Amino acid sequence: MNDFKPICMTEEFWANSQFSIARYYGQIKVGGHRYVIVNKEGKDIFQCSIEAEKAGRDKAIEPGEPCDLCREDFVKYYRKLGRDKFLAVLYSHPHADDKELKVIYEQAIKTK
Repeated sequence: MNDFKPICMTEEFWANSQFSIARYYGQIKVGGHRYVIVNKEGKDIFQCSIEAEKAGRDKAIEPGEPCDLCREDFVKYYRKLGRDKFLAVLYSHPHADDKELKVIYEQAIKTK
């Protein structure tokens, strides 16, 4: 049996689930994988917090802005492709495992 681990979860999913604990720590570890909160540009919540502090903003990611929970080893693809393209690839390959997805994302980056 395939031991499914999600690659990325949109805020609509993770914020109202057991994954919501991530909002307090900026990350969560599940099934041996670390997931981090990222903004629409793929910057993790820690980078966003530093930038917000320098700019004098209260929020690292402003309300209404996309705030996804992404598996740490896929953040680089999220960042390179952008949120919309990253999620489109993920949605178009629902049965691919993580190794297959990494190859697919590498191809998508090359053809970008």
